[in-house]
Amino acid sequence: MGIQIDNRYPKLLPASRWIRHKHIEALISYAERSKNLITSKIGESEEGRTLHTIRWGRGDKRLFIWTQMHGNEPTASHALDQFIQDLEHNPELQVLKDKIQIAIIPLLNPDGAERFQRRNALGIDLNRDAVARSSKEMKVFFRFMENFNPTWAFNMHDQRNIFSVGAQDICASLSFLAASPDENRSISLERKASMQLISALMPNLEAQLSGHFGRYTDEFYPKALGDNLMKMGIPNILFEAGYFPNDDLRTKASALISNALIDSVQLIAEDKWQFVDTENYFLIPENKQKLRDLILRAVKFRNCKMDLALMKKEIPNPDRDELDLVYELVDIGDLSHLKGITEKEGGQINSLKDININQLANFSLDDGQLYNFKDGVLQPL
Repeated sequence: MGIQIDNRYPKLLPASRWIRHKHIEALISYAERSKNLITSKIGESEEGRTLHTIRWGRGDKRLFIWTQMHGNEPTASHALDQFIQDLEHNPELQVLKDKIQIAIIPLLNPDGAERFQRRNALGIDLNRDAVARSSKEMKVFFRFMENFNPTWAFNMHDQRNIFSVGAQDICASLSFLAASPDENRSISLERKASMQLISALMPNLEAQLSGHFGRYTDEFYPKALGDNLMKMGIPNILFEAGYFPNDDLRTKASALISNALIDSVQLIAEDKWQFVDTENYFLIPENKQKLRDLILRAVKFRNCKMDLALMKKEIPNPDRDELDLVYELVDIGDLSHLKGITEKEGGQINSLKDININQLANFSLDDGQLYNFKDGVLQPL
């Protein structure tokens, strides 16, 4: 279980967070050319975009992985970029092919990804469509899953930059959850197994990026996918890729996930997760929503001293075929209970208009010598 943050193989996906169907085709093409991977078309999205699977191995243990069921959460798709190449080339994995098989749906929500939005083309949150299964995508998902009959499932997501490692002023760069199967938050055999596997992954993860890992609240969500899979008797893990300072592309989280996937294959194939205590799962700090991207402390505006909190927002720009990164003002006042990933203290806010929350930043600090925002865009000094 080697520790490596850098890419092991040439990148198949572009260095962008706007990963769409046209980009995922590169993963499919790679798999089609490979010796050890098999691809298939399993259905279509609401707007007719093809949903693919990539499969590997032939063992009795069956791991099911999917990414981007929320279209604006691409970090795990970047992790697949390296992981599927490991499935093709890594000798430590090749010896396990008779013990485990893997099925991957890269980009479950291609219509949402096209718009860089959480929900699908009809406005349905696929992660809350596990019971009704009204969306075309979730119909395809469950039809394939029931045929594959997984013994494990990995539900891959991105989390917002606001999440901290417990009450600490530290970004949760990767978080986990073994979802509850009921309102009592029971620790069923499937949930216990999920806790054990997460715990087994932690030593290597901590060695790569110590102290940047969190655990999601285990409140039961009756319509959520992970909770319902647990009710169905399928051990499953929620991966939530998070932020690391000065890493807007989340390359560190992507590398952590890619490495964790390799470790997971080994742990599941050889049943090594069974020897880990569930108590270690609860030692992972529970996420808190303590962080903001930028906090301006004790700034003056119209003779009043206040704090301002801003968050980065990604907006699709079709003309550039890329995302624009802008800043939105999200809170004003005494923000001593929050921590900025970046903080500045003091200065005078200059704005001809009122400043209000839930609006793009349009002001300067100290006549633009420190910060100058125009329509949310941070202007060069």
